[in-house]
Amino acid sequence: MTFVNIFLLEWKHFIRSPYKVIAIFLFILASVYGIHNSVSLYQTQINEITKIEERVSQERQEFVNKHLAENQSTIQNNNSRDYTSPYWALRQFPLYHFKKPSPSMVFSIGQSEQYGFYKRITFNSSPYDNDLSEEIANPERLQIGTFDFSFALLFLLPLVLVILLFNVKSNEIEQGFMSLIEVQVTSRNSWIIARVGFYSFLALLVSYGLILYGSFLMTSFQPIKTAIASMMLYTFFYVFFWSTLFLLIIIKNKNLLSIILQMSFSFILFAFITPGIVHQLLSINYPVNLMTDLIDVRDQRQELYGKSHDAIKSQLKIIYPQIENGSIMNDSLKVKSALSHSIPALMNSIKKNNIGIVEKEIRSKIDFVNKFNILNPVVFFQNKINALSKSHYDNYQAYRNEIQFLIDKQINVLIEDI
Repeated sequence: MTFVNIFLLEWKHFIRSPYKVIAIFLFILASVYGIHNSVSLYQTQINEITKIEERVSQERQEFVNKHLAENQSTIQNNNSRDYTSPYWALRQFPLYHFKKPSPSMVFSIGQSEQYGFYKRITFNSSPYDNDLSEEIANPERLQIGTFDFSFALLFLLPLVLVILLFNVKSNEIEQGFMSLIEVQVTSRNSWIIARVGFYSFLALLVSYGLILYGSFLMTSFQPIKTAIASMMLYTFFYVFFWSTLFLLIIIKNKNLLSIILQMSFSFILFAFITPGIVHQLLSINYPVNLMTDLIDVRDQRQELYGKSHDAIKSQLKIIYPQIENGSIMNDSLKVKSALSHSIPALMNSIKKNNIGIVEKEIRSKIDFVNKFNILNPVVFFQNKINALSKSHYDNYQAYRNEIQFLIDKQINVLIEDI
């Protein structure tokens, strides 16, 4: 009996097994639901970004028409605001920076629901402001009623494979057909491999179909081509991992109950127990960081505003020695106002030092978790898919770095004016 014949016979067995057909159907249904969640979130973020860009553009144009085109000045509390100066220009025209969602988000929402995707940047901003929140895990996302295609693939597909494979070989042994089958095939193991291969191919085919379905739902199909190939590759290795594991269990066991129990335990072990153990080890080695370093910045800010102008000037010279030769420093009328306006530069320096401490610890945690990738395959593939969809922690870290770069740019404009 050739592999082709075994595949054809297994196909007939599959379509005559209602519970296997229903398992595939429910997996497709859950995956389609997850895909549409991702597409909906992608469109929501794109629409929100477009609205903000239009609103900011309109507000800037209205201000220009009202104050600059008519050569007027705004008077509040008897203080004239000179909008041609860098300080007031930056305050009046805040910059927005966006993390535009990737079309490959269709495969995984990742941290896109929880982290902020737009940021109003001023010289008082920070990459760790309250509008950029902490990450949320997939199980937590499920509790609040939403999940994505990656969740269906990583957590539901192994269960589908258990349903498809649990009675391979065991039924024939219990019914006494094994001797008859061995006469018709090259070897028992090759027959088992062919049957497991059929269901692995079926699971892979269904997953590929869902990947293509999600891709065609995105309006920007062209830039997603590379992501499709990578997603298919990750899916292949993920299905191969579970199929190989279940194949070994089937070959080593003869009893149906034993096969079911070992398959179920394997899924629980790799999907829940191992990630839980790694998380506990992480908690032991790296206790929860309440980010008190960032909280302390607020107290230091109040202290700065209470310092004398000479003290502020001395601190500024340490960080920005170029201000020593600034024209305003020799102007007794303007120097006090300039020094007061330069306090955000000192605050930015303090924030960056404290953020560096926090981020160093976070990177240590990530490196610690990555050491267990070989024992933690579900989390490993989840991180790979999140990185592919540009919704991984590292993608949001890059976004925070961009925000800090823009803040530094505004601060430099302020300093250059001194």
